[in-house]
Amino acid sequence: MGEMQNDGVSRRKFLRNAGVVGAAGAVAVAGSASLTVSAAKKRESASKFDDCDYDVVVIGGGFAGVTSARDSMKNGYRTLVLEARNRLGGRTFSSEFAGHKVELGGTWIHWTQPFVWAEVQRYGLELKETPEPFAEQAQTVRIIHEGKAIEPTLDDFMAIAKAVKEYFADAPKLWERPYDAKHTWQDLLAVDGMSGSDRLDQLKLTPLQRNFVDAYVTGIAHTTSDRASYADVARWWSLPGWNMTAFVDALGRYSFKDGTISLINAMLEEGKPDVRLSTSVTRVEQQGERVLVSTQQGEAIRAAAVIVAVPMNVLPRIAFSPALDPALVEAAKEKHSGSGIKVFMRTKGKLPGDGKRLGVAGSDHPLNLLVTYAKAEDHSIFVGFGADPAKLDIQDRDAVQAVVSTFYPDLEVEECYGYEWTLDPYSLGTYCSYKPKWLGKYYDHFQKDRGRVVFGQGDHGEGWRGFIDGAISAGSKAALRTRELLG
Repeated sequence: MGEMQNDGVSRRKFLRNAGVVGAAGAVAVAGSASLTVSAAKKRESASKFDDCDYDVVVIGGGFAGVTSARDSMKNGYRTLVLEARNRLGGRTFSSEFAGHKVELGGTWIHWTQPFVWAEVQRYGLELKETPEPFAEQAQTVRIIHEGKAIEPTLDDFMAIAKAVKEYFADAPKLWERPYDAKHTWQDLLAVDGMSGSDRLDQLKLTPLQRNFVDAYVTGIAHTTSDRASYADVARWWSLPGWNMTAFVDALGRYSFKDGTISLINAMLEEGKPDVRLSTSVTRVEQQGERVLVSTQQGEAIRAAAVIVAVPMNVLPRIAFSPALDPALVEAAKEKHSGSGIKVFMRTKGKLPGDGKRLGVAGSDHPLNLLVTYAKAEDHSIFVGFGADPAKLDIQDRDAVQAVVSTFYPDLEVEECYGYEWTLDPYSLGTYCSYKPKWLGKYYDHFQKDRGRVVFGQGDHGEGWRGFIDGAISAGSKAALRTRELLG
């Protein structure tokens, strides 16, 4: 994997597939061209404020940025979205693979996620179901145990369920109110230094139990369990209601029939903000009651307020004047721990029975979860998640085949497809997962506005932060605070 990361051709391929450079072979933004304006065609008298090109400039075109732009337009402010990539969606990316619609980034939603579910109802968007990862037949599940795949017995499943319950036993106390960390702040600080693996070490688990729980911890945090915050992992368990069925459904069952981009497009159609793609921001400078935004192309855009909606890991790419809170910059340079892989695989032939399979392995395995994603008459689509991109080149079919065979030797991988988010300069990681000690060290520094620079990053906030739901929440709150600021 290290050789691949140093290969300029491979790196460019990843970035091109993500819509960072060149033309993407995957699905891009539908209908956004009509909303995009060039500098030469910028609307005159766009702003209600003197000496401003726009009332509000939003930096970042993911769900947080698009939500804040839509709401700012509805609040009566002429709004411009500046997106560095040549597509919208941020760390969501609707694409196609082997004739199926897939999501290279954020995918699943659920009715326990109130902000995104309200948007689904608002626009009447259709959903689809991913085949359930758990089935009645034990042979559909394989767990890597002592170096080989085993089919758990009913007793094994009962023991695993007991282990999961024990692992998350303190979650209801730690997150009595999952949208209000301060309500149980002292309890959270008491475990703030604990990693996901530290919690495993506290329990008397069999190797089989530990492997299963470890796999789900790494799947939650998208990193190895020793780098994951136990408090943060417990938050995930708490949000859908402290039980396995709701947990599995919330994280992997329902997705947009027409892709995450369908919601992005619905928001744009309603709000009609101006959008400029392939426009990287280099500097944000507050000048009294105005903010000057400079782009990589050398343009200067003046606004009454700016909403920052970029991933936290890329904040150091932008120069801010006055300088940002040093703690905020420190956290961004340290980077959150979400840095795993997601890979789609087309396997040959129709699977026997209901075709639903689940492979589970601990942190030391290249893929921690392998799940049926879609089924067809002559093939199936699987999606795999791994904690460490150094352990698997997701563009190498033979390497992926070797790993898949450790779970199911009968699966023949015909092709694979994925994107390395850690190589994207506009994400530098996957979804945000906090590290141990981050609550006490950084929590009170995140999402704090600085004068006329408002922060609406989906990586932070209460509830489902790091999810589509959290991004929509962050964007809507940022737009509200901007309205209060501008009057």
